[in-house]
Amino acid sequence: MGNIFTPSGASGVESDAMKTFACLVLFSAILAPGVVAQTKAASAAAPQPYQIQISAGVAEKLLIQKVNVACPHVEMAARVIGTVVVALEIDKDGDVLHPSVVSGAPMLRKAVLDAVRKYKYKPYLLNGKAVEVETTVSVTVNTLVDCPAD
Repeated sequence: MGNIFTPSGASGVESDAMKTFACLVLFSAILAPGVVAQTKAASAAAPQPYQIQISAGVAEKLLIQKVNVACPHVEMAARVIGTVVVALEIDKDGDVLHPSVVSGAPMLRKAVLDAVRKYKYKPYLLNGKAVEVETTVSVTVNTLVDCPAD
């Protein structure tokens, strides 16, 4: 008759594999409650980062410096009119971070992104402290009006 690790008739290789498996199962059963408790304690102790999202209207009121969209000749010739929506982050100093196009006319996207990167905002204050925020901005371009011919 075999012991708890070796059923009768099992070979030495199978026996070693079963012993290793049994030890791992036993070890993980012993450690699991402590690991879960440590993980919960660590997550409760360290504040989790969160993103604050503000509306486009609030962001517009914080805008200090707006840069006009440069009109490349291709867009002027095509007489493109449209709105490009850009998602962005505003850092604690009011600088634009990570602008990316959400929607809009493909021909206008690069020019709008270039302009939005240069925008400057007043820092958003939360409890009197400047914080990083996420928002969107809509930029409407009418090459017929905004881009006079040279």
